[in-house]
Amino acid sequence: MIKFLEDLTLLTLRIFPAEAAKNITLRLLKLIYSLNLIGLVASSNIEKSKINIKNLSFKNRIGIAGGLDKNAEYFHILSSLGFGFVEVGTVTLEPQAGNPKPRIFRFFKDKTIVNSLGFNNAGSVQVLKNIKKYKPMFDGILGISIGKSKNTKTKNAWQDYLHLMDYFYLEADYLAINISSPNTQNLRELSSHENLEFLMEKISQKKVQLVDMHKKKTPIFVKLSPDETDDNLKNLIAVSEKNNIDGFICCNTSSEHTYPNPGGMSGAMLTKKAENIQKKVAQLKQEKSSLIASGGVMSASDVKIRLTNSADLVQLYTGYIYKGNSLLKKALKISSS
Repeated sequence: MIKFLEDLTLLTLRIFPAEAAKNITLRLLKLIYSLNLIGLVASSNIEKSKINIKNLSFKNRIGIAGGLDKNAEYFHILSSLGFGFVEVGTVTLEPQAGNPKPRIFRFFKDKTIVNSLGFNNAGSVQVLKNIKKYKPMFDGILGISIGKSKNTKTKNAWQDYLHLMDYFYLEADYLAINISSPNTQNLRELSSHENLEFLMEKISQKKVQLVDMHKKKTPIFVKLSPDETDDNLKNLIAVSEKNNIDGFICCNTSSEHTYPNPGGMSGAMLTKKAENIQKKVAQLKQEKSSLIASGGVMSASDVKIRLTNSADLVQLYTGYIYKGNSLLKKALKISSS
């Protein structure tokens, strides 16, 4: 019966515009949670799935990627569904509305989404308040994705990231440096040879300062684009590791697609590209660097492939939107075998 109701809900939500459907789903989850009914749809956590990465204890290897819970209003609920970790954001210093609507487009036949959201979020002050409000109800690892504001010039972007590190360092279990979204103008310039070294040096220096100040080591991951050239990917990993970055999230959405709408492509049409770039990252990175697989994870088989290809953890997003908690249950099962 529960599976039938879940399938019916997913089918019904197709009649709504994509962004409205997402918001309705999250609010419905909040209602179910408030009525103490979340256990009816939750996936049980398998004890042997526990894993320690960068001194963090994950109850399982399956998480939710940044972008679903932009303002940190639902991470405690997502954890109660069975996810071992939740990444909120991407958060910018000031609130920003993002790009004009409509900005999420679903292609049901391809099980693919194209979005041009543009870091729409409530800003660092409100997101921090939300995290402090809901964290007592949270059972998992909390990642916080941070990014530069739309109006911040590339040459000043480092200041945004350092301010955001100050804001979220204590509350985050890990921080994700988002320099790979295709939906904020010039953001991907930060991964270029001429900009990356300076940015990573600043982030590394700030991390040393924060560790000394708070006596806490919060791992820092860099989220990679699937559209990087081999040369730039090699440089990006080398420079990041030289500056003591703890690992990589592979990967973000792709701007290289044939759909008529601008923005980043996620879902089934990204799967092979994401698999291929993950293999490259696994070969290039040092053993000490952790790897979180993301992008195009649509089935339990995809989860298995990502783990086989050296991923420590796997994030769901578009697959979860299309398939619901049934995908999470299958992902948990395959990741614990």
